[in-house]
Amino acid sequence: MGAAAVRTVTIEEYLSNPAYRHSEWVGGEVVELNVGTGKHGKIQARCASKLINYLTESPIGDVYVELHCKLHIAGTLRYRLPDVCVKLGPPVDGHLEGAPDLCVEIRSPDDSISDQLAKFADYFANGCRLGWLILPEEQSVLVLAPGTPSPQVARVGDVLDGGSILPGLEIPVQSLFS
Repeated sequence: MGAAAVRTVTIEEYLSNPAYRHSEWVGGEVVELNVGTGKHGKIQARCASKLINYLTESPIGDVYVELHCKLHIAGTLRYRLPDVCVKLGPPVDGHLEGAPDLCVEIRSPDDSISDQLAKFADYFANGCRLGWLILPEEQSVLVLAPGTPSPQVARVGDVLDGGSILPGLEIPVQSLFS
């Protein structure tokens, strides 16, 4: 999770306090996310832009940045904020009950890959069908799907696709980094 600090608060306080807007909530604890670098923000904007362009041509859903997703894991409530996500169907008003169809996380230098993969396990347990873990330092993307034992690695020179979720979507990996 790459937590900078952890505080125990009620769900009501978490949802109403603007100080927690860019934090996740896991089992009663506010988990501050690592602050992204300029590189992180640039990749986030590029990824969102490419998904928005696709969904402008194929209006089957919407793109969100840091959308609060209410997840249930083994009887425990969690709110996660994917860096970028796509939810097919009608627009989301407020937070999302469950996971989006596509979740994108961008690894910050202080984030561990195992913590990032744990987030995807939460997303998949709540209905997410495709995940991209963008690794800026390696200029690669781990492509994850529920029930798949190991991720595929997409590198510079490869093209990300939307599979059956976003048919016809193609994003050159290089375009996320330059």
